[in-house]
Amino acid sequence: MVREELASAGRHKGLNAFITLFGGEKGLALSRARELDRRLEAGGRKAAGLLGIPVAVKDNIFFGGFPTTAATYYFRDFVPSVNARIVDDVLGLGAVPLGKTNLHELALGGTSAASYFGPVRNPRDSERVSGGSSGGSAVAVATSKVGALGLGTDTGGSIRVPAALCGIVGFKPTLGSLSLDGIFPLSATLDHTGLLTRTVPDMIMAYGLLSGTDEVHPSKGKVRVGVLTGHFMEETEAAVSKSFWRAIEAMEASGGFKAVEIPADSSFQRYTTARARVQLREAAWFYGELATRKEVSSKMNRDVVTLLRRGMAVGEVSYMGANLVRLESIRAFGRMLKEVDTLAMPTTRVVAPRLEDVLGKEAGNLRRLLLQNTEVFNLCGFPALSLPSNPGSASLPTAIQFACGLGEDASVLRIGEMAAAAIAHAR
Repeated sequence: MVREELASAGRHKGLNAFITLFGGEKGLALSRARELDRRLEAGGRKAAGLLGIPVAVKDNIFFGGFPTTAATYYFRDFVPSVNARIVDDVLGLGAVPLGKTNLHELALGGTSAASYFGPVRNPRDSERVSGGSSGGSAVAVATSKVGALGLGTDTGGSIRVPAALCGIVGFKPTLGSLSLDGIFPLSATLDHTGLLTRTVPDMIMAYGLLSGTDEVHPSKGKVRVGVLTGHFMEETEAAVSKSFWRAIEAMEASGGFKAVEIPADSSFQRYTTARARVQLREAAWFYGELATRKEVSSKMNRDVVTLLRRGMAVGEVSYMGANLVRLESIRAFGRMLKEVDTLAMPTTRVVAPRLEDVLGKEAGNLRRLLLQNTEVFNLCGFPALSLPSNPGSASLPTAIQFACGLGEDASVLRIGEMAAAAIAHAR
């Protein structure tokens, strides 16, 4: 199985998903697989947990003894001596590491087009972006032959956006549910560790094992879905809107859901503004020096440098005010979820953009269209799940996002499993 995955990664090399592949007969992936085989034979045990499951690790997550570059020039030779906690956790469950995956430079972007190692390309159309910043992990999962697990980080949509654009499942759990120890920070307030899989059942299994989440039980009665319209639907491409409403109709037709529209006015824009201020101010604290050193910034993507410089311009009063708005967002979305079981909206408002339309332009309107529906759940820390809204279609992938309240990770996964089954049945 691992040999097949390495061969698949080789065949898809042009998509640029991996920065470091643990390949070769003496490489880490096959060595680890053979070691696990010997343990099974010696112990006579059946496979359990994540035993033998290939895992692709985003290259801002430490893996001891191998480069962790964050896809930027400055860290190109950085080799940590220890693993991130999440890496130790997946290895402890028997997973086999395939390699370190490409990403948007410093995880500061939604396309994975900006990387010191070149852009990550979409598996459906190599002239389009994969989404980011966890683009390499998403592509590795999307092209997997056996259902690989992808590890990623999410500060504004960096797991859910590439999942949406690549046609797979992405989950950002409740803030703090999975460890951030041993991961390059971007925004300490907003950073989440999360997962990418091909299916919702795979996500339920992987997240349950890594978090100790209770078993996901079927819902009793119809799930009340609050469909966020207005602000969260503005400038949505026709293909995205069409598949989203078809997904909602399929869910209601299944008998398990009742949809209720919740209009959102322009005041919700303040959450986008607040998240940007928090993220960029904190990113500038960590990486601002890179943007001010000409010998380093000249080797960085222009959009990433622009965003870091914007962060340096955020004053302390603006930053503190943005954090007050963050607390307000927790109350606002919490009030909504007292009336419904979950909130739903398109994950992104556009399908995967063309690379030629992205490079050097991401810091503008495109960033908003990719991130505005995902970033609010980083601001409030609520768990959010993205899954395909047009599975099996020959068209570019589109996706639907579900969110529940703080700590309700099992609920959003259960709802996602029901929704995915209803959407697939209707196609």
